[in-house]
Amino acid sequence: MKTKYITTILIIIIATASIAAGYVAYNRTFNAPTELRVFIASSLIHVVEDMVPQFEKDNNVKIILNSDSSSTLYTQITSGAPADVFMSADQKWTNQLLTNSPGLLNDQYEKFTTNSIEVIIAPGNPANIQTLADLAKPGVKLVLAAPAVPAGSYANSTIWKIDSTWGNPNSPQYDPSGAYKNFNASIYQNVVSYENSVEQVVGKVSLGLGTADAGIVFVSDGVYGTNTGAQVTFIQIPTDVNTKGTYGIGVINTTQQPELAQKFMNYWLSNTGQELLTKYGFNS
Repeated sequence: MKTKYITTILIIIIATASIAAGYVAYNRTFNAPTELRVFIASSLIHVVEDMVPQFEKDNNVKIILNSDSSSTLYTQITSGAPADVFMSADQKWTNQLLTNSPGLLNDQYEKFTTNSIEVIIAPGNPANIQTLADLAKPGVKLVLAAPAVPAGSYANSTIWKIDSTWGNPNSPQYDPSGAYKNFNASIYQNVVSYENSVEQVVGKVSLGLGTADAGIVFVSDGVYGTNTGAQVTFIQIPTDVNTKGTYGIGVINTTQQPELAQKFMNYWLSNTGQELLTKYGFNS
């Protein structure tokens, strides 16, 4: 009797274990997180990483981020790289997906935030940069994002505005000190490198190795740097000569997860998403 009883118990245990194993396997197979591939401009990396954990938890999804300059991401998408959502630091690139590459964007894109630019100064301020005019002084090593990169495009626009307003004797906003005379020509003589993304500009200046005295980055980079105790400092650029960039977001038409991609996009258009963006220095 004892042997029969023990055998019965063992059979029950084995059967239970088999059922449990099957249940686990079922969950792994059928409830595994869905992957969502999100291509984001590098300036968005910190704010997007902030929202990802909760969004993943709420939606049983695994967000795969691809962060680079908007122009590079555009090229990747048009070359066939699999993507579900595109978040660009310049609506120009989302608009080009819509107009120049028919069928790649799902009907439209949305403008979801803005960002202005400012100057980042290397740790210890070795070039003693106190004003925007100091960027044009001989010997200053300046780093900019490449012209095709949104941060580089916005920097070029602002440099031109400074030259044509503060440096132009015929402008109502002319600076009589002459500090901005020939600003456009002088500042470009000081550019030691053009980087492929704004994050590379931040990194090169922040290292403090003497290869860069200053750079032009986004206001959101300044807010993040200040909040994280970075040793760099920042100089604000007045609104009248600053350049405000408008960011675009859109769902890629080839996505296999259209509802989830739209939900991700809708988050950034919601009050919650907008509050998070503002916290990180966007909507400036």
